[in-house]
Amino acid sequence: MTKSMRRVSISLFVSLGLVAAVSLSAVPGSPSAHAAESAVGLGNAGSFAVLGAATVTNTGPTVVSGDLGVNSGSAVTGFPPGIVNNGTIHTADALSGLAQKDLVTAYNDAAGRTPTQTGLLALDGLTLAPGVYSGGALALGGTLTLNGGANDVFIFQASSTLITGTGSRVLLTGGATACNVFWQVASSATIDAGSAFVGTVMALTSVTAKTGAQVSGRLLARTGGVTMDANVITRPTSCATSGTATPATPVPGRAKFTG
Repeated sequence: MTKSMRRVSISLFVSLGLVAAVSLSAVPGSPSAHAAESAVGLGNAGSFAVLGAATVTNTGPTVVSGDLGVNSGSAVTGFPPGIVNNGTIHTADALSGLAQKDLVTAYNDAAGRTPTQTGLLALDGLTLAPGVYSGGALALGGTLTLNGGANDVFIFQASSTLITGTGSRVLLTGGATACNVFWQVASSATIDAGSAFVGTVMALTSVTAKTGAQVSGRLLARTGGVTMDANVITRPTSCATSGTATPATPVPGRAKFTG
């Protein structure tokens, strides 16, 4: 084979390799074919660690970091002995009303995302990459690991309930943050005793955190109440989010919410 022929063969080989690489990246369902998910915009609901519709009820020395509110009901009980840090209690006021309105928008946004994977039920022992995960009655009895960077988004869609077991936990690795983990629950959510849970729970009906459960995220209920018992609920702050979030409607006398 002449030098000229060898040069032509090498060029053809390289060209075919590039074409193959491009073709593989465009195959539907391949990791590179999935566009990165944007964060769910919470608007005015974003400043809340706890938000109920009918009631917010607490037993024991619960610590809530972030706003706590209720709307359209007005009953907040158990504060004290519960305390609210880095936030304010809002009962049927303008901000809690706007927060509930924005929660509906956020809930519908999460519910409308196209799943990366469907058919999930038990989450125990799974290690998941960023994406949208859909299932029926989601259950966590052990450890769920979410592996991704600070801007990566994880969205879980439960067509029924979300129930965690005693002592279960959500573990973040690779730089993933609680800011970008969202749970859209079409019924009610229960975070069982001693759980270490991560993410913003948006339940159509109600949310219950049992004795000693800790949540790095938010407990948001659209139509029912939020019930707590000696919990630590911490709203994520200084979030690095991908995409554009739903803007918060300005509220007179309140600094613009940005985190």
